[in-house]
Amino acid sequence: MAEMKALEKKRRTFKSKLTSFSNYLKLLSSGSSLSELQRLDLEERFYKFDGMYTEFDALQGEIEMLAEDPEAVLKEREDFERQYFSQVALARSLLGIASKGSVSGSNQNTNAPTNQNLIRLPQINLPTFDGNYQYWLEFRDTFVSLIHNNSSIDDINKFHYLRASLQGNAALIIKNIDFSGENYKSAWDLLCERFNNNRLLIDNHLQAIFDVEPVLRESSTSLRNLVDVTNKNIRALKTLKQPTEHWNTLLIFILAKKLDITTNRHWEEYRNELSTDPTLTQFCTFVGRKADLLESIETNQSLSNNNILVALNNSHSNLNNKQIQDIKNENQIYKNNKNQNNQKTRNLNTKPNFINCPLCSQRHSLFSCESFRALPIENRIQKAKDYNVCQNCLRPGHYAKQCKLTHCKYCT
Repeated sequence: MAEMKALEKKRRTFKSKLTSFSNYLKLLSSGSSLSELQRLDLEERFYKFDGMYTEFDALQGEIEMLAEDPEAVLKEREDFERQYFSQVALARSLLGIASKGSVSGSNQNTNAPTNQNLIRLPQINLPTFDGNYQYWLEFRDTFVSLIHNNSSIDDINKFHYLRASLQGNAALIIKNIDFSGENYKSAWDLLCERFNNNRLLIDNHLQAIFDVEPVLRESSTSLRNLVDVTNKNIRALKTLKQPTEHWNTLLIFILAKKLDITTNRHWEEYRNELSTDPTLTQFCTFVGRKADLLESIETNQSLSNNNILVALNNSHSNLNNKQIQDIKNENQIYKNNKNQNNQKTRNLNTKPNFINCPLCSQRHSLFSCESFRALPIENRIQKAKDYNVCQNCLRPGHYAKQCKLTHCKYCT
């Protein structure tokens, strides 16, 4: 136990050194370029830091042999390695930029224009992948471009970047592969073998088109989402060598069914004016333009309402009472029209409600229920109280004092 505590205390020393070096690199990264003195200082620090992993690996190995909970200890190793190799990559990147800068500086008279190319560009974040087939092609192509085909990055760092980019189910695929440069290619091949499954990829992208969210009412956001999801998955299917250029009729039929009533009617009017069958591109262009129109209207209405509120709340306004009242009336008319349109939409999307009898659960009202009529008067009065209905007409929503109907024709 005492030995374990001593080893853990020593490991905390390595973590402190890692944190200190990380803070130092952040400070250097915040500047536009490294001076010669900073470059030399970084080289010396990096030389000492680069050899720290061997010591940590040996220490961590002893801790893992003594640990009662191997999972927790392995997590400590993974966290340290992820941070360590990330800082190694950053340090090497800074040293590479500094070296180029020093060479350009020494030839300042002959190659003055090249100094303009030493501006530090924003850092490109690596994509992440969690095992969702929807995002595999995008992740694969980006990772291959930035990391896999980059000859300036050695295999151990490529493996580090790969592990840092994977999450969820994707990370589990290479979890048990030993972390070393020799195993990077095996890890990448295993990942590609798992997700470069054309049949599953095709099924997934087709399903995404079928499952695109329908447009319940005119909305620029919903229409754009329909177009964006369609285009994204069609591009992916083209990459997978699918003959999407022959699917126009089927896809347009599926997507037109997902449009709201007004947009669908406008699409049919536009379609009837065409001399040939429409293409998917024409359909997406039409929906995109409709979204542009709706967005313009929504923006103008929002600005108009804001201007009205500003005018009414401005104590220094030069508007007279009549002008203010006119503005209020126009704003109220707009609100009423909007509410009426929303109500129409709700009516179209709402199914009729049927009343079920609270006594027998059949589809009729309580006052029509034969079982209720068969009960003694005292029981009927108690049931009316229990069901919270009018004791005169047996309908919910009011009491006998407010009832406007005549007495019961069966028992008066």
